[in-house]
Amino acid sequence: MTIDAAATQSFSHSGKMRNVFGLALKNALFSIITLTLYRFWARTSIRRRVWSRARIMGDSFEYTGTGFDLFRGFLISLPCFFLPAIFVFYIAPFMMAPTTAVWLTLGFYVFAVPLIAAARFWMRRYQLSRTRWRGIRLGLAGSGWSFAFASWGWSVLQGLTLGWYTPIARMNRARMLWENARFGDQPFEFVSDSEGDAKGLWWPFALGWFGPLLAWLAAWVVTIISAALIAGAAPKLLTHIQQPAMAGAIGIAAIIAILLLSLVFWLLFWAPYRAAAMNRIASMISLDGARFQLHAKTWSLFGVTLLGWIIVILSLGLLAPLAGLLQVRYVMNRLELIGTPRFAEIGQSIVEGPRAGESFADAFDLDLGVGMI
Repeated sequence: MTIDAAATQSFSHSGKMRNVFGLALKNALFSIITLTLYRFWARTSIRRRVWSRARIMGDSFEYTGTGFDLFRGFLISLPCFFLPAIFVFYIAPFMMAPTTAVWLTLGFYVFAVPLIAAARFWMRRYQLSRTRWRGIRLGLAGSGWSFAFASWGWSVLQGLTLGWYTPIARMNRARMLWENARFGDQPFEFVSDSEGDAKGLWWPFALGWFGPLLAWLAAWVVTIISAALIAGAAPKLLTHIQQPAMAGAIGIAAIIAILLLSLVFWLLFWAPYRAAAMNRIASMISLDGARFQLHAKTWSLFGVTLLGWIIVILSLGLLAPLAGLLQVRYVMNRLELIGTPRFAEIGQSIVEGPRAGESFADAFDLDLGVGMI
């Protein structure tokens, strides 16, 4: 059966900002009162609400994780990451010679690169093991350290090529994650074609690679044009600008405007690559012969990303789950399953899920506290 002839099932997400805003606000308050200790239970409550509003073929997903799972994972990571990090960044600079402290910091960053990759793997494994659909549990096989060292090698190649290996590295990471993913006892597949995994990613990546320079130039152009329009509309301002205090204030405002516009344009120039990579990865995932298809678009993805960053910055990170919800909802409402897996023949997962939570992922907040990202 061709893809065009196969039945298409659309994913959907019915979550609204108001469904999560009150819960996120309550969680933020409790986290402040408990000195962030409540964040493990806060994540769990947010995920249960977000999961329950994601649906496919009439059935919603179910999240079965607990706050104590995440807390136990944190206790495991405390002596392995948090305490060493506190020593390296806050104690070593005062106890050691400056040169020694600098080398210790650099060594810690080298260690953190594979650790972040391992954390991403363990986070995905935990979240999948606590996700059910139609009573069937998902899972993730394989080794987190294997993924970490492979990812570290790809990171080295990214550095040696000044970033140009990034599209291949991203597809390699996606392949390793999805080929180890399971729905019950049925493995996912990552299906390649003759055109290469990174097909369609190079020109969007080139735009993003030159993005910082283009964003800076665009910010200057917009600021200069805006200043000229304002001066033309209100010529009396020119007399006030000559005053030192007014000139200094306008100069500071112009610098802030250029920095903010540079960040906005930087997000915009990366949006085509992010959309292309998401669509390409989704198109290569298969479950029992059924394929996935995502319809991410540059402008809509840019808008969701920008709004999410605005929420995170203005709320000082306390309402980050709202930004996570926007991303999850964006993907789910544009995702399709082409074909139908033989669900009746799929048994329960034979991959044992972890007892503890996401451990090191809590240190990096890789999913904005929501998951499924």
